[in-house]
Amino acid sequence: MRFPNDTAFHLRMAALVIGSLFLEHLAATRLPHWSSPRIGIVTFVLGLAWVALFALHHGRALQDRVRVLEDRIERLTERADAADDEQRARRSLPPMGGAR
Repeated sequence: MRFPNDTAFHLRMAALVIGSLFLEHLAATRLPHWSSPRIGIVTFVLGLAWVALFALHHGRALQDRVRVLEDRIERLTERADAADDEQRARRSLPPMGGAR
Protein backbone atom coordinates (compact mmCIF):
# COMPACT_ATOMS: atom_id res chain seq x y z
CA MET A 1 0.00 0.00 0.00
CA ARG A 2 1.45 3.35 -1.02
CA PHE A 3 1.02 6.63 0.81
CA PRO A 4 1.78 10.10 -0.56
CA ASN A 5 4.65 10.83 1.84
CA ASP A 6 6.50 7.49 1.50
CA THR A 7 9.17 8.92 -0.82
CA ALA A 8 10.29 11.68 1.55
CA PHE A 9 10.39 9.21 4.45
CA HIS A 10 12.53 6.72 2.53
CA LEU A 11 14.88 9.42 1.27
CA ARG A 12 15.49 10.64 4.84
CA MET A 13 16.11 7.13 6.12
CA ALA A 14 18.37 6.27 3.16
CA ALA A 15 20.39 9.43 3.84
CA LEU A 16 20.80 8.33 7.47
CA VAL A 17 21.96 4.86 6.42
CA ILE A 18 24.48 6.29 3.94
CA GLY A 19 25.64 8.73 6.61
CA SER A 20 26.12 5.86 9.02
CA LEU A 21 28.27 4.04 6.43
CA PHE A 22 30.54 7.10 6.22
CA LEU A 23 30.56 7.36 10.01
CA GLU A 24 31.63 3.71 10.28
CA HIS A 25 34.42 4.34 7.76
CA LEU A 26 35.63 7.47 9.56
CA ALA A 27 35.57 5.71 12.93
CA ALA A 28 37.62 2.83 11.53
CA THR A 29 40.25 5.16 10.02
CA ARG A 30 40.41 7.87 12.74
CA LEU A 31 39.96 5.95 15.99
CA PRO A 32 42.83 3.54 16.67
CA HIS A 33 40.90 1.18 18.97
CA TRP A 34 37.66 1.13 17.01
CA SER A 35 36.44 -2.32 16.07
CA SER A 36 33.04 -2.82 14.57
CA PRO A 37 31.23 -5.92 13.33
CA ARG A 38 31.30 -6.47 9.57
CA ILE A 39 27.72 -5.26 9.21
CA GLY A 40 28.34 -2.13 11.25
CA ILE A 41 26.42 -1.61 14.46
CA VAL A 42 25.36 1.93 13.60
CA THR A 43 24.09 0.80 10.20
CA PHE A 44 22.32 -2.17 11.80
CA VAL A 45 20.62 0.02 14.42
CA LEU A 46 19.56 2.54 11.79
CA GLY A 47 18.21 -0.28 9.65
CA LEU A 48 16.15 -1.53 12.58
CA ALA A 49 14.97 2.02 13.29
CA TRP A 50 14.00 2.34 9.63
CA VAL A 51 11.87 -0.79 9.83
CA ALA A 52 10.27 0.29 13.13
CA LEU A 53 9.51 3.80 11.92
CA PHE A 54 8.14 2.48 8.64
CA ALA A 55 5.82 0.10 10.54
CA LEU A 56 4.75 2.94 12.83
CA HIS A 57 4.13 5.20 9.83
CA HIS A 58 1.95 2.62 8.12
CA GLY A 59 0.19 1.76 11.37
CA ARG A 60 -0.77 5.39 11.93
CA ALA A 61 -1.87 5.84 8.33
CA LEU A 62 -3.97 2.69 8.55
CA GLN A 63 -5.48 3.85 11.83
CA ASP A 64 -6.39 7.22 10.26
CA ARG A 65 -7.93 5.45 7.29
CA VAL A 66 -10.01 3.22 9.57
CA ARG A 67 -11.25 6.30 11.46
CA VAL A 68 -12.32 7.96 8.20
CA LEU A 69 -14.09 4.82 7.03
CA GLU A 70 -15.87 4.43 10.38
CA ASP A 71 -17.04 8.04 10.12
CA ARG A 72 -18.31 7.45 6.58
CA ILE A 73 -20.18 4.31 7.68
CA GLU A 74 -21.75 6.20 10.57
CA ARG A 75 -22.89 9.05 8.29
CA LEU A 76 -24.24 6.60 5.69
CA THR A 77 -26.12 4.69 8.40
CA GLU A 78 -27.68 7.94 9.63
CA ARG A 79 -28.70 8.84 6.08
CA ALA A 80 -30.19 5.39 5.51
CA ASP A 81 -32.10 5.59 8.81
CA ALA A 82 -33.39 9.06 7.89
CA ALA A 83 -34.53 7.77 4.49
CA ASP A 84 -36.29 4.83 6.16
CA ASP A 85 -38.00 7.19 8.61
CA GLU A 86 -39.07 9.45 5.75
CA GLN A 87 -40.46 6.51 3.80
CA ARG A 88 -42.39 5.26 6.86
CA ALA A 89 -43.77 8.76 7.42
CA ARG A 90 -44.96 8.96 3.80
CA ARG A 91 -46.63 5.56 4.02
CA SER A 92 -48.45 6.44 7.23
CA LEU A 93 -50.14 9.57 5.79
CA PRO A 94 -53.81 9.22 5.05
CA PRO A 95 -54.67 9.23 1.38
CA MET A 96 -55.24 12.72 -0.01
CA GLY A 97 -58.75 13.48 -1.19
CA GLY A 98 -60.00 10.10 -0.14
CA ALA A 99 -63.61 8.96 -0.28
CA ARG A 100 -65.97 10.45 2.32
